[in-house]
Amino acid sequence: MSSVDVVWKGHCRNPEARYRLLGYVHRLARVSDTYLRQGERPYLSLVGEGHEALPRPNIKIFDETLQGPVLVSSAIGPHPETIVARALEAGLKVIADTPQLIVLDAVRLRGLDFKLFDPRGLYPEIDRMSFVFLECPEHHFLDGRLVQVTHGDKLYLSSPSIRLCSYLEDWTDCLFAWTRFFLMGDFWWQRREELQGYADYRGVFEELQTARGSAEAEDATFDAVLSTFSQHAEHGIGEVAKLAKAGKA
Repeated sequence: MSSVDVVWKGHCRNPEARYRLLGYVHRLARVSDTYLRQGERPYLSLVGEGHEALPRPNIKIFDETLQGPVLVSSAIGPHPETIVARALEAGLKVIADTPQLIVLDAVRLRGLDFKLFDPRGLYPEIDRMSFVFLECPEHHFLDGRLVQVTHGDKLYLSSPSIRLCSYLEDWTDCLFAWTRFFLMGDFWWQRREELQGYADYRGVFEELQTARGSAEAEDATFDAVLSTFSQHAEHGIGEVAKLAKAGKA
């Protein structure tokens, strides 16, 4: 089966909802990290000024203000033309590109990105999930947007994405449907279709919410998301082991 790039976007200006989401995502990141470290020797992460760690940490925490110039892709929202219009109204510099880029002098970032465990290791460097929020209260149209951070000549913020192939594809629908239903009403993703699977998951979440209350339903369904991730990981490990054994036969 061919690979697919999964893209997601979200806008949440409620700090409490953002912190709750990050707490859940950090739990997922730790589980993924546990699988990644099985059979590996621990490494010491040494970061110099302006340099990435080698090897890159499985979990990267963001809680910092970074100085610009920072290039923000207008595609971090579902309507890039609206973001560009608001940037121009605010007197911000906009670079004509595809997509157009908004220039900021500095940004505050809070969240994490992490390497998503895949025992096959098919897509190094495009195998990470980003849940990093841009905190920019002086510009409401940017504040609370989810971004993916890329370091280069300039800091570049774009829409988060990851590449998958016959592994965890359906599971991402479940994770993102949970995120949209419980914490970020305008959360959007595209796998092979926009909001793939959301209508089905929403019905399940609504029934559980009615039966057990919103807070308990939120926790219980995320526990199920974590459990399903572990099931996929264990199955993937078994499949890779079988292939390795067959190759040695």
